[in-house]
Amino acid sequence: MNMKYLLKSGTVLLTSLFLAASPLSHAGNRSCKAASGGIREEIAANPELAAGLFNPYPDHNIGVISDAPKGYRPFYISHYGRHGSRWLANDREYSNVTKPLERAAKAGKLTDKGRKLLERVMLAREQARGIEGCLSPLGTLQHRGIAERTFANYPDVFANRAEIDARSTMTVRCVMSMNAFCLRLKELNPDLEIGFEASDRNTAILAHVYGAANEVDPAYKDYCRNGEYLRRAHAIVREEMGSEDFLDSLFTDYVFENKEEEMNFIFYLFYLVSDQKNVMPENRMWNIYTPDQLYWMTVAENFRGIAKFGGHQGCEKWTLAYAVPLLEDIVGRCDNAVAGNGRAADLRFGHDVVLMALVPLMCLDGYDKVPDDPEKLLAAWNLYDITPMAANMQMVFYRPVRKNDGEVLVKILLNEHEVTLPLKNHNGKYYRWNDVRKLLNDRINKYKTKTERTK
Repeated sequence: MNMKYLLKSGTVLLTSLFLAASPLSHAGNRSCKAASGGIREEIAANPELAAGLFNPYPDHNIGVISDAPKGYRPFYISHYGRHGSRWLANDREYSNVTKPLERAAKAGKLTDKGRKLLERVMLAREQARGIEGCLSPLGTLQHRGIAERTFANYPDVFANRAEIDARSTMTVRCVMSMNAFCLRLKELNPDLEIGFEASDRNTAILAHVYGAANEVDPAYKDYCRNGEYLRRAHAIVREEMGSEDFLDSLFTDYVFENKEEEMNFIFYLFYLVSDQKNVMPENRMWNIYTPDQLYWMTVAENFRGIAKFGGHQGCEKWTLAYAVPLLEDIVGRCDNAVAGNGRAADLRFGHDVVLMALVPLMCLDGYDKVPDDPEKLLAAWNLYDITPMAANMQMVFYRPVRKNDGEVLVKILLNEHEVTLPLKNHNGKYYRWNDVRKLLNDRINKYKTKTERTK
């Protein structure tokens, strides 16, 4: 299946409903990598940080964009973005929460707190009916805002009839995120020529770990279902978070069919609560957790996510290898732009799990160093900093204004904050493309070899 669209000068062929975005601040600094005590205090002060990868895009905390090196001008951007805020992916993610609560209500086994919670989760499920997994209005605004700031920061890239290629996976929320981003660009410069494509062949590159488009190693599938990381995450919930006390606050008696249903309830309830700010911010439920319970749920879920999809030692031989096709696409298209193919930007729209692997694969900001200890991992590699809704990576390329007056430079941004690479820099966070290219190709070759060994 393939969907392809083209935006030519003065013509819009792909439309969506969107809300006008208010101007977004460029001020603010990125959350620092704090000690676990600092993270605990941050979450206690702002429980919504516990949402991790469900956290809405932090457009109130945008990094300061450095001036271009003297004598240089931006000419090309390579981008990968996660879809924006969304409802939970499917009805099962809601029913994993509602079924035990409804069963307990029918048996008269809910506490007052449990009854109030049931009302709120049923409201959340009803509001999501028929639009599970879809982009929310907030998700549209996020991508419009990112597009607007990118346009404002690099006007030379988007001048005149600049050619842009935009691609997404077949997931509707990714297609609509692409739509929102590109329509905002088109509003800012109607002369832009933007080609769109959503297809399975894109999914094979933009979200290789998604088995619908690729063969995924059966050993990795088994790891996802039965890996030691799950036992460790569940142990944190039982022993540190205190799952028994938490459940006792909601139920007067044990209502679960088995331990698996119990653990599913605890995690999916956490996801549902975390997602409300993306879709129904007035339906807050964070008060069902004590500050200590909330901190340990964050530790457990952060570890579970990174040990399943990120650069953790338990999974990186698969996950980083599955990000190789995307990084090959990025490097190849960057090479073409540097060689002078006339492309102003390559925009890609996909998923959080891809960025969780791409960031360590590219060695961005030291995120290739992934602690094994769950608390240390949260302090060094927290999902609310790295993969919130609408998370994005941008590579901005610069060439000398005068031809043959210097080498091509590149800087990389993660969620609109300039990041570092383990390379010698020029003028702060600008790097020679030839150096970056070698680093990325070395990483590609390392994990490509690992893929071949796991077949």
